[in-house]
Amino acid sequence: MKFGKTFESHLTIEWRQQYMRYGDLKELIKQGVENAPSPLTSSDYEVQAYYRAFEETFLTECQSELTGVNNFFLEKLLEARRKHGHLKLHLLAYSREPGHTGSDSSLSQRTERSPKKLMTTRQLRYAYAEFYLSLVLIQNYQSLNETGFRKICKKYDKNLRSEAAGKWFVENILDAPFTDGRLLQRMTIEVEDLYTAHLANGDRSLAMEKLRVPPLGQPTPPSMVFRAGIALGMLIMLLVATSISYWKRAPLEDHTPGLMSLFRGPFTWVIFNFYMAANVAGWQQAGVNHVLIFEIDPRSHLQPATFLEIACTFGILWALAMLGFLYNDLIGVSDPFVFPLGLILIMIGLLVVPLPIMNWPARWWTIKLVGRVITAPLHYVGFADFWMGDQLNSLVSCIVDHYYTVRFYAVSWLRYDRVNSCFEPDVMVPITMCLPAWFRFAQCLRRFRDSGSKSEYGG
Repeated sequence: MKFGKTFESHLTIEWRQQYMRYGDLKELIKQGVENAPSPLTSSDYEVQAYYRAFEETFLTECQSELTGVNNFFLEKLLEARRKHGHLKLHLLAYSREPGHTGSDSSLSQRTERSPKKLMTTRQLRYAYAEFYLSLVLIQNYQSLNETGFRKICKKYDKNLRSEAAGKWFVENILDAPFTDGRLLQRMTIEVEDLYTAHLANGDRSLAMEKLRVPPLGQPTPPSMVFRAGIALGMLIMLLVATSISYWKRAPLEDHTPGLMSLFRGPFTWVIFNFYMAANVAGWQQAGVNHVLIFEIDPRSHLQPATFLEIACTFGILWALAMLGFLYNDLIGVSDPFVFPLGLILIMIGLLVVPLPIMNWPARWWTIKLVGRVITAPLHYVGFADFWMGDQLNSLVSCIVDHYYTVRFYAVSWLRYDRVNSCFEPDVMVPITMCLPAWFRFAQCLRRFRDSGSKSEYGG
């Protein structure tokens, strides 16, 4: 992959305008080469004068980019130091609380002034995890810009057959403020030590597990791939069995409309996670940093194998419920409609119950994201909110199926012998179909309000 794409995919989205303009400098080099006078039609003096003028223009641009990068880095470093001091103040007050067993020896800067409102253990752990992530982002900013300057200077010297850019890099970049990572490194180590001593009971491995941010392109653990493969194999066998069973034991005519509406909605969850597995795999292959784009915590983002495992798990539950519906008389269940109800309740439970399975942080992120879409006019709308709003607009028919499900089990189940009428449209169906469009429209209104002008509208 070319460095330009790597640079774009790994930068922090909120800081996009603060990075060195690698693409613009690359385009400048290209124009300089294309506009160079030909030695066949121009004198040596004209050729040399052109290259001297272009070299001055290019290095001036590089110097301007360097100034911007240095200023932004020093600004973020100053913010980090202030935040570090603030958190240490809270941690000092926390460590002096009765019953706390952590050591105070790692708190080098003492003060008798305590914060008015003490942070809880959970709040401190979350604050330090977020602060550590911000330090990692600053380190990433350092690395990307330094590599960008080195690559662009090397490209200039290669295309212009010069050594000027390489000399400029040595003289200006190697000792630039933004490449000096000593203070940032000391701060990072101190955060690790403080978290270990005061918030992890001295267990450094536990502290690093909570603080460390894994790289985006890290290999998928073999155990995760194995589980996903086993689940996929089971799902394929169950889907084949379900298809054969439906062909051999078609449901009663009165049950067919209910079967389609009750099972189509939950099957959307299966298809959605399959597509997410394919999307994430494609994004990683293409170098798209979806973790930063969607503002996901890098510690809890899902691998493609995890999405595949979730899709297969939901698919297995779906197939088992379908088989139960078709074979209800053989297994001694008089009412086949208990199976789709059980399927829906289990799926909802797996989504909302905060157990340490199926990546609870990612599930909680999804729940909050859907909640932000529904309450769009009340808060700022980000990229992930727009994305989820678009997904809901694409799933209008399936959302209506969920409405039919709620209506059937709340109003009609166990009351009517025939179920066909329970799945016919009523006044709530068009209202339900309009809800995703309204959510998206409300997002656009809020984004328009926040942007302040039509030219800045990003909806």
